[in-house]
Amino acid sequence: MQYGSLSMRTPVRGADAAAIELASGGVVVTATPAAAEILGAASVDGLVGRVVALVDASSPRSDAGLDGWTMRDTIAGLSSLALFAQDADGRIVSWNRGAERVFGYSEADIVGSSLAALLPSHLRDTLDAVAERVAAGERIDRLFTEVRRQDGMPVPVALSLSPVLDASGRLTGALGVAQELTEIRLAQAALAEVEERFREWEALAHVGRWLWDVGTNAVQWSDELHRMHGVDPRDFEGTLEAHLAAIAAGDRVRIHELMLTAVTTGEGFEDEYRPAAADEQWFAVRAEVAVGSSGEVVGLRGISHAKATPRESVGGSSAESTRA
Repeated sequence: MQYGSLSMRTPVRGADAAAIELASGGVVVTATPAAAEILGAASVDGLVGRVVALVDASSPRSDAGLDGWTMRDTIAGLSSLALFAQDADGRIVSWNRGAERVFGYSEADIVGSSLAALLPSHLRDTLDAVAERVAAGERIDRLFTEVRRQDGMPVPVALSLSPVLDASGRLTGALGVAQELTEIRLAQAALAEVEERFREWEALAHVGRWLWDVGTNAVQWSDELHRMHGVDPRDFEGTLEAHLAAIAAGDRVRIHELMLTAVTTGEGFEDEYRPAAADEQWFAVRAEVAVGSSGEVVGLRGISHAKATPRESVGGSSAESTRA
């Protein structure tokens, strides 16, 4: 039996001329020849078993002939997300191109089947429990699970399901959205690997990174910068004040002024300072401005690294004088 989605575009003039009987989910059970003709089916047999989306003929329509259902079908066809609909028994009755791409099944292959058939056997109990919650009227948002494509390849997805209820509150079906997470997971793995490489390099070179967001006043530190300053990440408040508090009092005002000047002028700076936790240790600091899409300076990003001894002069001031 073939299922499809049809929109009634011609008003029915009378029940004697055109009539259809629909089951749950809009599936045609019986119809008159006139109804088959109006809906574009070659015969009554060609209409039975298909899904009809009814539109009130009295509702406003645009000059282009688009109604809400046509727009819905167009959006579903263009969406890269997997969009599908189920009837009250859990059988799939609608399947967009995004679903074909994600799951690997065409609409003709999958309509009439259960979504559970697409999950690995060890995950089907979880989906059954979700189906019971949906049947009770609960909406499920972003269930992270795995489906098995037609070619056997496992695909991670974020699955959302929303029940469809009639006026009496009875379940008539469900609408589903599935987002494939393969590319996102690969990108996350690549970023995690890069971050790990940065951590290793920072630990070997005794270099720490920091980022100051001017708009929020938030400051982020890398793990190595926390270690260099002797500040536990759990105790760091992540503000400019906390960032400056980790600098020795004799250098704090100068570094703060350099940061503010850099944001104002759009030019980075280089300098040195002593950490508050180790007054005899010196760190070299270099910062450059971070520019937003509008071209305005939105913050600073910088690095600090350990030095054996200070320079003779720093930013036009004697480094030795800062020891006093």
